Amino acid sequence: MNIKEAKDQIKNAITAYLVKDEFGDYKISIEHQRPVFLLGAPGIGKTAIMEQIAQETGLNLISYSMAHQTRESAMGLPNIVTRNYVGKDEQVSEYTMSEIIANIYNTMEDTGIREGILFLDEINCVSTSLAPIMLQFLQYKIFGLHQIPPGWVIVTAGNPPEYNRSVVEFDMATWDRFKRVDCEAVLPIWMEYAYYAGVHPCIMTYLKLHADHYYLVHPDAKEIVTSRAWEDLSEMMQLYEELGIPVDDTLIAQYLQKDDVHNGFSKFYDIFNGYREKYDVDAILEGQITQQNIDDFNVAEGPEKVAVMLMLIDSVTYTMRSCIQMEKMIRQIHPMLEDTVIKINSGLSSRQVLTEHIMNTDKNLEKAIRARNISPSNKKIQHWILHNLYAYIDKCTNEGNDNKKKCILILQNAFNKLLVAARTVTQQSMDGLENIFKFYEYACGAGSTEVKRLITELKTNCHTTDFIAKYGSEHYYQLAGEPVQQPTYNNLYELNLEDCLAEDDFMGQP
Repeated sequence: MNIKEAKDQIKNAITAYLVKDEFGDYKISIEHQRPVFLLGAPGIGKTAIMEQIAQETGLNLISYSMAHQTRESAMGLPNIVTRNYVGKDEQVSEYTMSEIIANIYNTMEDTGIREGILFLDEINCVSTSLAPIMLQFLQYKIFGLHQIPPGWVIVTAGNPPEYNRSVVEFDMATWDRFKRVDCEAVLPIWMEYAYYAGVHPCIMTYLKLHADHYYLVHPDAKEIVTSRAWEDLSEMMQLYEELGIPVDDTLIAQYLQKDDVHNGFSKFYDIFNGYREKYDVDAILEGQITQQNIDDFNVAEGPEKVAVMLMLIDSVTYTMRSCIQMEKMIRQIHPMLEDTVIKINSGLSSRQVLTEHIMNTDKNLEKAIRARNISPSNKKIQHWILHNLYAYIDKCTNEGNDNKKKCILILQNAFNKLLVAARTVTQQSMDGLENIFKFYEYACGAGSTEVKRLITELKTNCHTTDFIAKYGSEHYYQLAGEPVQQPTYNNLYELNLEDCLAEDDFMGQP
Protein backbone atom coordinates (compact mmCIF):
# COMPACT_ATOMS: atom_id res chain seq x y z
CA MET A 1 0.00 0.00 0.00
CA ASN A 2 1.07 3.63 -0.34
CA ILE A 3 2.07 5.83 2.59
CA LYS A 4 -1.31 7.57 2.73
CA GLU A 5 -3.13 4.23 3.04
CA ALA A 6 -0.59 3.13 5.66
CA LYS A 7 -1.30 6.29 7.65
CA ASP A 8 -5.04 5.52 7.61
CA GLN A 9 -4.38 1.96 8.77
CA ILE A 10 -2.25 3.16 11.70
CA LYS A 11 -4.67 5.92 12.65
CA ASN A 12 -7.61 3.50 12.61
CA ALA A 13 -5.70 1.04 14.79
CA ILE A 14 -4.86 3.76 17.33
CA THR A 15 -8.49 4.90 17.38
CA ALA A 16 -9.68 1.34 18.04
CA TYR A 17 -7.07 0.66 20.73
CA LEU A 18 -8.14 3.76 22.69
CA VAL A 19 -11.87 2.95 22.77
CA LYS A 20 -13.11 2.45 26.35
CA ASP A 21 -16.05 0.52 27.76
CA GLU A 22 -18.66 1.86 30.17
CA PHE A 23 -16.27 1.30 33.10
CA GLY A 24 -13.44 3.29 31.59
CA ASP A 25 -11.33 0.26 30.64
CA TYR A 26 -9.87 -0.11 27.18
CA LYS A 27 -11.97 -2.55 25.18
CA ILE A 28 -8.84 -4.15 23.73
CA SER A 29 -6.53 -5.02 26.61
CA ILE A 30 -2.94 -3.87 26.44
CA GLU A 31 -1.75 -7.46 25.91
CA HIS A 32 -3.89 -7.77 22.78
CA GLN A 33 -3.01 -4.39 21.33
CA ARG A 34 -0.63 -5.58 18.65
CA PRO A 35 2.07 -3.01 17.89
CA VAL A 36 1.85 -1.77 14.32
CA PHE A 37 4.96 -2.53 12.28
CA LEU A 38 5.35 -0.10 9.37
CA LEU A 39 7.70 -1.81 6.93
CA GLY A 40 9.03 0.20 4.01
CA ALA A 41 12.08 1.48 2.18
CA PRO A 42 14.03 4.43 3.63
CA GLY A 43 12.93 8.03 3.12
CA ILE A 44 9.30 7.43 2.11
CA GLY A 45 7.77 9.34 5.02
CA LYS A 46 7.25 6.83 7.82
CA THR A 47 8.27 9.26 10.55
CA ALA A 48 6.38 12.14 8.91
CA ILE A 49 3.03 10.31 9.00
CA MET A 50 3.48 9.58 12.71
CA GLU A 51 3.84 13.32 13.36
CA GLN A 52 0.74 13.98 11.27
CA ILE A 53 -1.24 11.38 13.21
CA ALA A 54 -0.23 12.97 16.52
CA GLN A 55 -1.27 16.39 15.22
CA GLU A 56 -4.63 15.11 14.01
CA THR A 57 -5.45 13.10 17.16
CA GLY A 58 -3.98 15.42 19.78
CA LEU A 59 -2.01 12.56 21.36
CA ASN A 60 1.51 12.72 22.75
CA LEU A 61 4.25 11.40 20.48
CA ILE A 62 7.55 9.97 21.70
CA SER A 63 10.05 8.58 19.21
CA TYR A 64 13.11 6.38 19.66
CA SER A 65 15.53 4.81 17.23
CA MET A 66 15.93 1.29 18.55
CA ALA A 67 19.17 0.82 16.60
CA HIS A 68 20.82 3.20 19.09
CA GLN A 69 19.30 1.81 22.28
CA THR A 70 21.29 -0.33 24.69
CA ARG A 71 19.95 -2.97 27.02
CA GLU A 72 20.47 -0.52 29.90
CA SER A 73 18.51 2.34 28.32
CA ALA A 74 15.57 0.06 27.53
CA MET A 75 15.60 -2.19 30.59
CA GLY A 76 16.97 0.19 33.20
CA LEU A 77 19.98 -0.41 35.43
CA PRO A 78 20.29 -3.24 37.96
CA ASN A 79 19.94 -2.10 41.54
CA ILE A 80 20.65 -4.09 44.72
CA VAL A 81 17.79 -3.82 47.24
CA THR A 82 16.96 -5.60 50.48
CA ARG A 83 13.75 -7.65 50.69
CA ASN A 84 12.37 -9.67 53.58
CA TYR A 85 11.23 -13.15 52.60
CA VAL A 86 9.65 -15.40 55.28
CA GLY A 87 11.28 -13.42 58.04
CA LYS A 88 14.73 -13.24 56.53
CA ASP A 89 16.35 -10.24 54.79
CA GLU A 90 17.76 -10.99 51.37
CA GLN A 91 19.59 -8.82 48.89
CA VAL A 92 18.05 -9.03 45.45
CA SER A 93 18.61 -7.39 42.10
CA GLU A 94 15.91 -5.15 40.64
CA TYR A 95 15.95 -2.90 37.61
CA THR A 96 15.39 0.84 37.76
CA MET A 97 12.71 2.25 35.46
CA SER A 98 13.51 2.15 31.76
CA GLU A 99 14.59 5.46 30.24
CA ILE A 100 11.89 4.98 27.60
CA ILE A 101 9.07 4.39 30.10
CA ALA A 102 10.31 7.20 32.37
CA ASN A 103 10.16 9.55 29.37
CA ILE A 104 6.51 8.57 28.83
CA TYR A 105 5.61 9.52 32.42
CA ASN A 106 7.59 12.77 32.18
CA THR A 107 5.77 13.68 28.97
CA MET A 108 2.38 13.01 30.55
CA GLU A 109 3.30 15.24 33.48
CA ASP A 110 4.57 18.04 31.23
CA THR A 111 1.67 18.04 28.77
CA GLY A 112 -1.28 16.93 30.92
CA ILE A 113 -2.22 14.47 28.13
CA ARG A 114 -2.57 10.91 29.44
CA GLU A 115 -2.58 9.04 26.13
CA GLY A 116 0.00 8.88 23.40
CA ILE A 117 1.99 7.05 20.75
CA LEU A 118 5.35 5.41 21.41
CA PHE A 119 7.06 5.24 18.03
CA LEU A 120 10.01 2.86 17.87
CA ASP A 121 11.89 3.25 14.62
CA GLU A 122 14.38 0.70 13.27
CA ILE A 123 12.78 -1.96 15.46
CA ASN A 124 14.40 -4.70 13.40
CA CYS A 125 17.88 -3.30 14.04
CA VAL A 126 18.06 -3.79 17.82
CA SER A 127 21.35 -4.84 19.33
CA THR A 128 21.97 -8.50 20.12
CA SER A 129 21.83 -7.73 23.86
CA LEU A 130 18.40 -6.16 23.51
CA ALA A 131 16.84 -8.66 21.11
CA PRO A 132 15.86 -11.33 23.72
CA ILE A 133 13.66 -8.92 25.71
CA MET A 134 11.81 -7.50 22.68
CA LEU A 135 9.45 -10.46 22.42
CA GLN A 136 8.21 -9.85 25.97
CA PHE A 137 7.89 -6.15 25.27
CA LEU A 138 5.86 -6.68 22.11
CA GLN A 139 3.46 -9.01 23.91
CA TYR A 140 3.13 -7.43 27.37
CA LYS A 141 4.53 -3.90 26.77
CA ILE A 142 7.02 -4.37 29.61
CA PHE A 143 10.64 -3.26 29.90
CA GLY A 144 12.22 -4.77 33.00
CA LEU A 145 9.67 -4.56 35.79
CA HIS A 146 7.71 -1.67 34.33
CA GLN A 147 4.85 -1.69 31.86
CA ILE A 148 4.08 1.26 29.63
CA PRO A 149 1.09 3.23 30.98
CA PRO A 150 -2.42 2.40 29.75
CA GLY A 151 -3.47 4.53 26.80
CA TRP A 152 -0.11 4.43 25.08
CA VAL A 153 -0.09 2.72 21.70
CA ILE A 154 3.10 1.26 20.26
CA VAL A 155 3.88 1.85 16.60
CA THR A 156 7.14 0.52 15.13
CA ALA A 157 8.89 0.93 11.82
CA GLY A 158 11.77 -0.54 9.92
CA ASN A 159 13.40 -1.08 6.54
CA PRO A 160 13.43 -4.36 4.63
CA PRO A 161 16.80 -6.19 4.92
CA GLU A 162 17.82 -5.31 1.35
CA TYR A 163 18.02 -1.63 2.39
CA ASN A 164 19.74 -2.01 5.74
CA ARG A 165 22.57 -4.40 6.57
CA SER A 166 21.87 -4.07 10.28
CA VAL A 167 18.41 -5.66 9.98
CA VAL A 168 17.84 -8.77 12.05
CA GLU A 169 15.31 -11.12 10.49
CA PHE A 170 12.38 -11.73 12.84
CA ASP A 171 11.29 -15.27 13.58
CA MET A 172 7.70 -16.48 13.26
CA ALA A 173 6.91 -15.89 16.96
CA THR A 174 7.93 -12.22 16.66
CA TRP A 175 6.01 -11.59 13.44
CA ASP A 176 2.92 -13.07 15.08
CA ARG A 177 2.92 -10.24 17.61
CA PHE A 178 2.87 -7.44 15.06
CA LYS A 179 0.12 -5.75 13.08
CA ARG A 180 2.17 -5.55 9.90
CA VAL A 181 1.71 -2.73 7.39
CA ASP A 182 3.85 -2.79 4.22
CA CYS A 183 4.15 0.45 2.27
CA GLU A 184 5.93 1.77 -0.78
CA ALA A 185 6.74 5.11 -2.42
CA VAL A 186 4.04 6.31 -4.84
CA LEU A 187 4.56 9.66 -6.60
CA PRO A 188 0.90 10.84 -6.94
CA ILE A 189 0.40 10.35 -3.20
CA TRP A 190 3.59 12.25 -2.43
CA MET A 191 2.47 15.08 -4.73
CA GLU A 192 -0.58 15.57 -2.50
CA TYR A 193 1.75 15.84 0.49
CA ALA A 194 4.06 18.16 -1.49
CA TYR A 195 1.24 20.70 -1.82
CA TYR A 196 0.56 20.44 1.93
CA ALA A 197 4.25 20.94 2.73
CA GLY A 198 4.81 23.74 0.19
CA VAL A 199 7.44 21.94 -1.87
CA HIS A 200 9.24 24.10 -4.44
CA PRO A 201 7.25 24.25 -7.72
CA CYS A 202 10.39 23.46 -9.74
CA ILE A 203 10.69 20.11 -7.96
CA MET A 204 7.02 19.32 -8.48
CA THR A 205 7.29 20.24 -12.17
CA TYR A 206 10.41 18.13 -12.66
CA LEU A 207 8.84 15.07 -11.03
CA LYS A 208 5.69 15.40 -13.11
CA LEU A 209 7.93 15.28 -16.18
CA HIS A 210 10.34 12.66 -14.80
CA ALA A 211 8.31 10.39 -12.56
CA ASP A 212 11.01 7.70 -12.80
CA HIS A 213 13.40 10.01 -10.90
CA TYR A 214 11.15 10.32 -7.86
CA TYR A 215 12.41 7.40 -5.81
CA LEU A 216 15.58 5.46 -6.60
CA VAL A 217 17.39 3.40 -4.00
CA HIS A 218 20.07 0.92 -5.04
CA PRO A 219 21.93 -0.32 -1.93
CA ASP A 220 24.77 -1.97 -3.84
CA ALA A 221 25.47 1.05 -6.04
CA LYS A 222 24.93 3.46 -3.13
CA GLU A 223 22.63 5.62 -5.24
CA ILE A 224 19.92 7.28 -3.19
CA VAL A 225 17.05 9.54 -4.24
CA THR A 226 14.13 9.52 -1.79
CA SER A 227 11.01 11.49 -0.92
CA ARG A 228 12.85 12.86 2.08
CA ALA A 229 15.71 14.06 -0.15
CA TRP A 230 13.34 15.99 -2.45
CA GLU A 231 11.60 17.68 0.49
CA ASP A 232 14.86 18.59 2.22
CA LEU A 233 16.26 19.97 -1.04
CA SER A 234 13.09 22.02 -1.49
CA GLU A 235 13.50 23.72 1.89
CA MET A 236 17.13 24.56 1.16
CA MET A 237 16.34 25.88 -2.34
CA GLN A 238 13.63 28.17 -0.97
CA LEU A 239 16.00 29.56 1.68
CA TYR A 240 18.83 30.01 -0.84
CA GLU A 241 16.51 31.92 -3.17
CA GLU A 242 15.30 34.08 -0.29
CA LEU A 243 18.88 34.86 0.72
CA GLY A 244 20.09 35.40 -2.84
CA ILE A 245 22.47 32.42 -2.72
CA PRO A 246 22.82 30.57 -6.05
CA VAL A 247 21.22 27.11 -6.24
CA ASP A 248 23.82 25.16 -8.19
CA ASP A 249 24.66 21.58 -9.07
CA THR A 250 26.95 21.28 -6.06
CA LEU A 251 24.06 21.89 -3.68
CA ILE A 252 21.64 19.67 -5.61
CA ALA A 253 24.11 16.75 -5.69
CA GLN A 254 24.31 16.82 -1.88
CA TYR A 255 20.65 15.74 -1.73
CA LEU A 256 20.05 13.80 -4.96
CA GLN A 257 22.76 11.16 -4.77
CA LYS A 258 22.46 9.81 -8.30
CA ASP A 259 24.37 11.43 -11.14
CA ASP A 260 21.75 11.47 -13.88
CA VAL A 261 19.07 12.73 -11.47
CA HIS A 262 20.99 15.64 -9.96
CA ASN A 263 22.43 16.59 -13.36
CA GLY A 264 18.99 16.46 -14.96
CA PHE A 265 17.35 18.47 -12.20
CA SER A 266 20.18 21.04 -12.15
CA LYS A 267 19.72 21.72 -15.86
CA PHE A 268 15.95 21.88 -15.49
CA TYR A 269 16.25 24.40 -12.63
CA ASP A 270 17.96 26.81 -15.04
CA ILE A 271 15.17 26.27 -17.57
CA PHE A 272 12.55 26.79 -14.85
CA ASN A 273 14.09 30.12 -13.90
CA GLY A 274 13.81 31.11 -17.55
CA TYR A 275 10.08 30.42 -17.38
CA ARG A 276 9.91 32.61 -14.25
CA GLU A 277 11.39 35.53 -16.16
CA LYS A 278 9.20 34.92 -19.18
CA TYR A 279 5.91 34.89 -17.24
CA ASP A 280 5.30 37.46 -14.51
CA VAL A 281 3.21 35.22 -12.26
CA ASP A 282 2.39 37.97 -9.74
CA ALA A 283 1.14 40.24 -12.54
CA ILE A 284 -1.08 37.47 -13.94
CA LEU A 285 -2.59 36.86 -10.48
CA GLU A 286 -3.31 40.59 -10.24
CA GLY A 287 -5.15 40.48 -13.57
CA GLN A 288 -2.39 42.04 -15.68
CA ILE A 289 -2.59 39.42 -18.41
CA THR A 290 -0.68 40.50 -21.50
CA GLN A 291 -1.20 39.30 -25.05
CA GLN A 292 2.44 38.22 -25.03
CA ASN A 293 1.78 35.90 -22.07
CA ILE A 294 -1.23 34.42 -23.83
CA ASP A 295 0.65 33.87 -27.10
CA ASP A 296 3.66 32.37 -25.35
CA PHE A 297 1.55 29.95 -23.33
CA ASN A 298 -0.57 29.00 -26.32
CA VAL A 299 2.46 27.78 -28.33
CA ALA A 300 4.46 26.45 -25.35
CA GLU A 301 5.60 22.84 -25.14
CA GLY A 302 4.43 20.48 -22.37
CA PRO A 303 7.21 21.16 -19.80
CA GLU A 304 6.69 24.91 -20.06
CA LYS A 305 2.93 24.60 -19.57
CA VAL A 306 3.37 22.35 -16.54
CA ALA A 307 5.89 24.78 -15.02
CA VAL A 308 3.62 27.81 -15.53
CA MET A 309 0.64 25.97 -14.08
CA LEU A 310 2.54 24.98 -10.94
CA MET A 311 4.07 28.46 -10.53
CA LEU A 312 0.59 30.01 -10.66
CA ILE A 313 -0.84 27.45 -8.22
CA ASP A 314 2.13 27.85 -5.87
CA SER A 315 1.68 31.64 -5.72
CA VAL A 316 -2.08 31.58 -5.17
CA THR A 317 -1.67 28.77 -2.63
CA TYR A 318 0.61 30.99 -0.55
CA THR A 319 -2.07 33.67 -0.18
CA MET A 320 -4.80 31.06 0.42
CA ARG A 321 -2.78 29.42 3.16
CA SER A 322 -2.10 32.82 4.74
CA CYS A 323 -5.81 33.64 4.52
CA ILE A 324 -6.92 30.48 6.33
CA GLN A 325 -4.18 30.86 8.96
CA MET A 326 -5.16 34.49 9.56
CA GLU A 327 -8.80 33.56 10.04
CA LYS A 328 -7.85 30.88 12.59
CA MET A 329 -5.63 33.36 14.41
CA ILE A 330 -8.39 36.01 14.59
CA ARG A 331 -10.94 33.51 15.87
CA GLN A 332 -8.52 32.46 18.62
CA ILE A 333 -7.38 35.93 19.65
CA HIS A 334 -10.90 37.41 19.63
CA PRO A 335 -12.07 35.85 22.95
CA MET A 336 -8.78 36.90 24.56
CA LEU A 337 -9.36 40.51 23.54
CA GLU A 338 -13.01 40.34 24.64
CA ASP A 339 -11.87 39.13 28.05
CA THR A 340 -9.22 41.87 28.17
CA VAL A 341 -11.70 44.64 27.33
CA ILE A 342 -14.18 43.42 29.97
CA LYS A 343 -11.51 43.24 32.67
CA ILE A 344 -9.98 46.60 31.75
CA ASN A 345 -13.44 48.10 31.97
CA SER A 346 -13.89 46.59 35.42
CA GLY A 347 -10.70 48.20 36.71
CA LEU A 348 -7.82 45.81 35.97
CA SER A 349 -4.75 47.09 34.12
CA SER A 350 -4.27 46.17 30.47
CA ARG A 351 -0.73 44.91 31.19
CA GLN A 352 -1.99 42.54 33.88
CA VAL A 353 -4.72 41.00 31.73
CA LEU A 354 -2.71 40.76 28.51
CA THR A 355 0.26 39.28 30.37
CA GLU A 356 -2.02 36.57 31.72
CA HIS A 357 -3.17 35.69 28.19
CA ILE A 358 0.44 35.67 26.98
CA MET A 359 1.46 33.30 29.76
CA ASN A 360 -1.44 30.93 29.06
CA THR A 361 -0.83 30.95 25.31
CA ASP A 362 2.89 30.40 25.76
CA LYS A 363 2.29 27.59 28.26
CA ASN A 364 -0.16 25.81 25.97
CA LEU A 365 2.24 26.19 23.04
CA GLU A 366 5.09 24.69 25.05
CA LYS A 367 2.87 21.75 26.01
CA ALA A 368 1.88 21.14 22.40
CA ILE A 369 5.51 21.28 21.28
CA ARG A 370 6.48 18.87 24.08
CA ALA A 371 3.67 16.54 23.05
CA ARG A 372 4.70 16.91 19.38
CA ASN A 373 1.05 17.21 18.36
CA ILE A 374 1.07 20.71 16.87
CA SER A 375 1.48 21.27 13.13
CA PRO A 376 3.87 23.91 11.73
CA SER A 377 0.84 25.90 10.57
CA ASN A 378 -0.78 25.95 14.02
CA LYS A 379 2.56 26.74 15.64
CA LYS A 380 2.85 29.77 13.37
CA ILE A 381 -0.65 30.87 14.39
CA GLN A 382 0.30 30.74 18.08
CA HIS A 383 3.43 32.78 17.41
CA TRP A 384 1.29 35.35 15.58
CA ILE A 385 -1.02 35.56 18.60
CA LEU A 386 1.89 36.04 21.00
CA HIS A 387 3.44 38.69 18.75
CA ASN A 388 0.19 40.65 18.64
CA LEU A 389 -0.44 40.37 22.39
CA TYR A 390 3.04 41.72 23.15
CA ALA A 391 2.42 44.58 20.69
CA TYR A 392 -0.88 45.40 22.42
CA ILE A 393 0.84 45.60 25.80
CA ASP A 394 3.40 48.06 24.45
CA LYS A 395 0.74 50.16 22.75
CA CYS A 396 -1.53 50.29 25.80
CA THR A 397 1.43 51.17 28.04
CA ASN A 398 3.09 53.75 25.82
CA GLU A 399 0.10 55.33 24.06
CA GLY A 400 -2.74 54.45 26.38
CA ASN A 401 -0.86 55.18 29.63
CA ASP A 402 -2.99 52.38 31.10
CA ASN A 403 -6.00 54.66 30.84
CA LYS A 404 -9.12 52.49 30.67
CA LYS A 405 -10.83 54.40 27.88
CA LYS A 406 -7.71 54.78 25.76
CA CYS A 407 -6.70 51.11 26.13
CA ILE A 408 -10.14 49.82 25.12
CA LEU A 409 -10.07 52.01 22.02
CA ILE A 410 -6.53 50.85 21.17
CA LEU A 411 -7.63 47.20 21.34
CA GLN A 412 -10.73 47.92 19.26
CA ASN A 413 -8.68 49.60 16.55
CA ALA A 414 -6.06 46.84 16.60
CA PHE A 415 -8.71 44.13 16.18
CA ASN A 416 -10.38 46.04 13.36
CA LYS A 417 -7.00 46.22 11.58
CA LEU A 418 -6.75 42.44 11.81
CA LEU A 419 -10.17 42.13 10.18
CA VAL A 420 -9.17 44.52 7.39
CA ALA A 421 -5.96 42.56 6.77
CA ALA A 422 -7.90 39.28 6.68
CA ARG A 423 -10.42 40.73 4.23
CA THR A 424 -7.56 41.99 2.01
CA VAL A 425 -5.74 38.66 1.81
CA THR A 426 -9.02 36.80 1.28
CA GLN A 427 -9.94 39.05 -1.63
CA GLN A 428 -6.41 38.75 -2.99
CA SER A 429 -6.75 34.95 -2.96
CA MET A 430 -10.16 35.01 -4.63
CA ASP A 431 -8.95 37.47 -7.29
CA GLY A 432 -5.81 35.41 -7.90
CA LEU A 433 -7.81 32.24 -8.48
CA GLU A 434 -10.23 34.06 -10.77
CA ASN A 435 -7.36 35.53 -12.81
CA ILE A 436 -5.78 32.11 -13.25
CA PHE A 437 -9.05 30.91 -14.76
CA LYS A 438 -9.19 33.96 -17.03
CA PHE A 439 -5.61 33.43 -18.18
CA TYR A 440 -6.32 29.82 -19.10
CA GLU A 441 -9.55 30.69 -20.89
CA TYR A 442 -7.86 33.45 -22.89
CA ALA A 443 -4.93 31.22 -23.83
CA CYS A 444 -6.56 27.82 -24.26
CA GLY A 445 -10.36 28.03 -24.07
CA ALA A 446 -12.72 26.97 -21.28
CA GLY A 447 -13.08 23.37 -22.44
CA SER A 448 -9.43 22.77 -23.29
CA THR A 449 -7.26 19.94 -22.06
CA GLU A 450 -5.06 22.45 -20.25
CA VAL A 451 -8.02 23.75 -18.22
CA LYS A 452 -8.93 20.18 -17.29
CA ARG A 453 -5.35 19.60 -16.12
CA LEU A 454 -5.53 22.80 -14.07
CA ILE A 455 -8.76 21.70 -12.36
CA THR A 456 -7.29 18.26 -11.63
CA GLU A 457 -4.24 19.89 -10.06
CA LEU A 458 -6.36 22.23 -7.94
CA LYS A 459 -8.24 19.20 -6.63
CA THR A 460 -4.93 17.61 -5.61
CA ASN A 461 -3.90 20.67 -3.61
CA CYS A 462 -5.35 20.55 -0.08
CA HIS A 463 -5.01 24.33 0.35
CA THR A 464 -6.96 25.25 -2.79
CA THR A 465 -9.69 22.69 -2.04
CA ASP A 466 -10.01 23.99 1.53
CA PHE A 467 -10.17 27.59 0.34
CA ILE A 468 -12.75 26.91 -2.37
CA ALA A 469 -14.90 24.87 0.03
CA LYS A 470 -14.77 27.70 2.57
CA TYR A 471 -15.17 30.75 0.33
CA GLY A 472 -16.61 29.29 -2.86
CA SER A 473 -15.79 29.86 -6.54
CA GLU A 474 -18.54 29.68 -9.12
CA HIS A 475 -15.97 29.88 -11.92
CA TYR A 476 -14.19 26.82 -10.52
CA TYR A 477 -17.37 24.75 -10.36
CA GLN A 478 -18.29 25.89 -13.87
CA LEU A 479 -14.94 24.79 -15.32
CA ALA A 480 -15.00 21.56 -13.31
CA GLY A 481 -18.50 20.78 -14.58
CA GLU A 482 -19.79 20.40 -11.04
CA PRO A 483 -22.83 21.89 -9.28
CA VAL A 484 -22.08 25.00 -7.26
CA GLN A 485 -21.44 24.13 -3.61
CA GLN A 486 -22.57 26.34 -0.77
CA PRO A 487 -19.50 27.89 0.92
CA THR A 488 -18.90 26.75 4.51
CA TYR A 489 -17.50 30.14 5.51
CA ASN A 490 -18.82 31.64 8.75
CA ASN A 491 -18.65 35.40 8.54
CA LEU A 492 -15.47 36.45 10.28
CA TYR A 493 -16.33 40.12 9.94
CA GLU A 494 -19.26 39.88 12.32
CA LEU A 495 -16.76 39.58 15.18
CA ASN A 496 -16.16 42.72 17.22
CA LEU A 497 -15.27 43.88 20.72
CA GLU A 498 -18.33 46.07 21.27
CA ASP A 499 -20.74 43.25 22.15
CA CYS A 500 -18.81 42.36 25.30
CA LEU A 501 -19.60 45.73 26.91
CA ALA A 502 -22.86 47.09 28.24
CA GLU A 503 -24.55 50.00 26.44
CA ASP A 504 -23.63 52.49 29.15
CA ASP A 505 -19.91 51.50 29.10
CA PHE A 506 -17.61 54.06 27.54
CA MET A 507 -16.93 53.34 23.87
CA GLY A 508 -16.24 56.83 22.43
CA GLN A 509 -13.05 58.76 21.80
CA PRO A 510 -10.89 59.31 24.90
